[in-house]
Amino acid sequence: MMLAERLRDETLAHQARLEVLPCFQALVSRTLLPESQRALHQALALLNRDLMWALAAASHPALVAARAEDPPLHPLLEPGLVHESPREIHQRPVLIRAIALGERMRSALHREPLSLLGYHYALRLALFPLPDTSPWLELTRLLEGVSLEAAQEDGLVRAVSEAFSQVEGLLDTLHPPSALPPVYWLNRDAGSQPITTDVDELRAAIRAAEASWEASSYYTWRYGEHGRPFSWSDSAWLVMLGDESDDAVWKHISWLGRLLAARGMPRLLLERHLRVLHQELVRAKPALQERYGVLSRMAERMAGERRQFLDDETMSMLSVDFDERVGPEWSQRLRRTGELLAAAVADECGGLTQAVPSLAAWMCEPSRFPSSWIRAVEDTLVRARGLCRVGGS
Repeated sequence: MMLAERLRDETLAHQARLEVLPCFQALVSRTLLPESQRALHQALALLNRDLMWALAAASHPALVAARAEDPPLHPLLEPGLVHESPREIHQRPVLIRAIALGERMRSALHREPLSLLGYHYALRLALFPLPDTSPWLELTRLLEGVSLEAAQEDGLVRAVSEAFSQVEGLLDTLHPPSALPPVYWLNRDAGSQPITTDVDELRAAIRAAEASWEASSYYTWRYGEHGRPFSWSDSAWLVMLGDESDDAVWKHISWLGRLLAARGMPRLLLERHLRVLHQELVRAKPALQERYGVLSRMAERMAGERRQFLDDETMSMLSVDFDERVGPEWSQRLRRTGELLAAAVADECGGLTQAVPSLAAWMCEPSRFPSSWIRAVEDTLVRARGLCRVGGS
């Protein structure tokens, strides 16, 4: 089977990188520090629990078959530690990476269910393969009689790569132990930005980031998978604002909105994310809904500022007109683009001078889009500026 061979090649490349890591070598030689060993086992326990949760909710026959099996434990892993559930992550921030990957697996249930086979293959069959076993042959058996489209195969392979890459990163900093800020485990490029280390809040923050990311195909198109960790770390930082006053929080939100708008993300995207984040947090910890309410209030305040220049009806009209101009194929590729363009104009009218150029430069790149799309972008911006109530009047 071509897919099994593809996965075998992918796995061998990852496995080769894995086996030269000091942590892996220490694990094999039984010299891994007890604290690092416990953190590793807890991380794997989290990953296994989230994978099993996702598989239990799946209905595809191949996924049902995958969850029915309980692969034997690798000799390097101690049963008593693998099934230990961590209660907090303050002392073991390495678990943050496992939580992030776990939420990715949970979201896959709705995003692309069959990619769960890729996570299953990586985490339960191939990551720490048992001696004299062939994990890709086991996956081949699970896929027997299953017809996969090209996009589904690609999703499955991406899941394998993601699982290995996350665990490789986890092992790479477990031994020798590294003193790293918690945000490192979500986003290596986020510096020392503070984030929540409460397990329930962190899961809610990542779920919200995943939901926002999947709701706007623009994120993936423009920023790729490299941009996704920034949504995780920003979301986990926003959770921390609940203890501050509304005025203090507004200063933080305004700063982030300006920063993102200058990088091609109209403030409308942050406004929507705040609403999703609020919902996820309240669902996760309803007793703290009053604390989280500031996020909803900030979203409404952002919406109020935007509506001073372009109301919801005008933005919706511009969005519909844009979709009609570019046709169904392109309007589905980048959904609600007309609305994003209008939102950037509203930001511009509010004083964010880079909001439109940072978006339009990408949207009007001839190597990326056809001429009909570019004309529609340019015309929509002109119309939105003409309809914008300058000065908010």
